[in-house]
Amino acid sequence: MQRFLINSDLQDKIIISDKDFIHQVSKVLRGRIWDKIILFKPNSSVDNIYEIININKKNIELKKLEKIKKENNNFKLNLYSALPNKLSKIELIIQKCTEVWVNKITFFNSERSQKLIISQNKKARLENIIKEATEQSNRNGLLKLGFIDKLDFKELEKFYFLHTKDIDSKHISQIKNNEKIDLLVWPEWWFSGEEIEQFKKNWWEGIYLWGNILRIETASITASFYIIQNNII
Repeated sequence: MQRFLINSDLQDKIIISDKDFIHQVSKVLRGRIWDKIILFKPNSSVDNIYEIININKKNIELKKLEKIKKENNNFKLNLYSALPNKLSKIELIIQKCTEVWVNKITFFNSERSQKLIISQNKKARLENIIKEATEQSNRNGLLKLGFIDKLDFKELEKFYFLHTKDIDSKHISQIKNNEKIDLLVWPEWWFSGEEIEQFKKNWWEGIYLWGNILRIETASITASFYIIQNNII
């Protein structure tokens, strides 16, 4: 069944007149009377199964059939990613990290980040990508998205940062925490030597995946999935 994120109250019977919703159900899904869909509210713990009881060009009337309790995941991975050089990479990172249940993504300018302006229209598009990926991936909690100019070491707690295998770095499989992990991902051309020294000065630990050199989007998605699976199973 198709899932839809809804911000309004999910009563026993509801009428939805949102044009995008009507188009998606009637034109894309070719929904008919008695067809079933799932509606859920942001950050809720249940999915609601509804049945279509009336459908026309102006609105869709739905009747609630049952609620499904969702599995609760208390572990949180907060991803801090150096700003990529293309909007398409940001879109990919956000979409896939939503699917693997990253809690929060904050993009920042590292020393080797290339200039990229994120307008309000682009941010709105990114929020819509989060919404669609949330619906598709069976999660209810919305990924939190932020953009900052630079990292403020005074405000940040202990971090792990993706690095190469060296004398001070740990394998990613060694990173365990039942509550929260904050992970820093490199930009194109990696972190500078000065940045790495600053990380270590603040007691941040370097971790590595393996010997392969990964693109920023590949590293973000792969490391996020591995850490989440390693800490919830």
